[in-house]
Amino acid sequence: MQEARVQVETQEPIDGEIRAYWFTLPIDTELFEQVLGIDAESDHYYITDKEIPFADEIREDTPILELNELYEMYQRLPVGIQEEYKTFLAYFESLEELYNYRNSIFSYPDCKNMIDVARQKLANTPLFKNLSEDCQEYYFDYEAYADDLKTNGRFIETEHGIFEIPE
Repeated sequence: MQEARVQVETQEPIDGEIRAYWFTLPIDTELFEQVLGIDAESDHYYITDKEIPFADEIREDTPILELNELYEMYQRLPVGIQEEYKTFLAYFESLEELYNYRNSIFSYPDCKNMIDVARQKLANTPLFKNLSEDCQEYYFDYEAYADDLKTNGRFIETEHGIFEIPE
């Protein structure tokens, strides 16, 4: 992931000048106070620019503590979800909701299509594993199973694999 950072600017002049500084997340509150000359818990600043994947979650008046919490949530997402963050936002309303569901999302990183997902799901099913490979290949319709999975489940196909998300 690229470096996550925000530019913060004071609302009022400090020693005759408006101060602005780019902070790397998470923001160290001592550095914040030292560089800008204001308390990090105050509301005497604006976030004027941002270079972070979850930029839509940040307003100009987002408190520093909340900004750090959002960054921590993002960092705790599995790498595959981080890589496809914007794609996931079509299915989840916010970073916080995605974070709350992160352990319910199944990743199939080596799968390029739903037939690959069907094969992988069945390979991990104990009853199916007991069948010989010949039996599996001859009698089982992976394409039909893949269609059923796609029809009755929620899957996101991405460059980094396929993800199954909760209903």
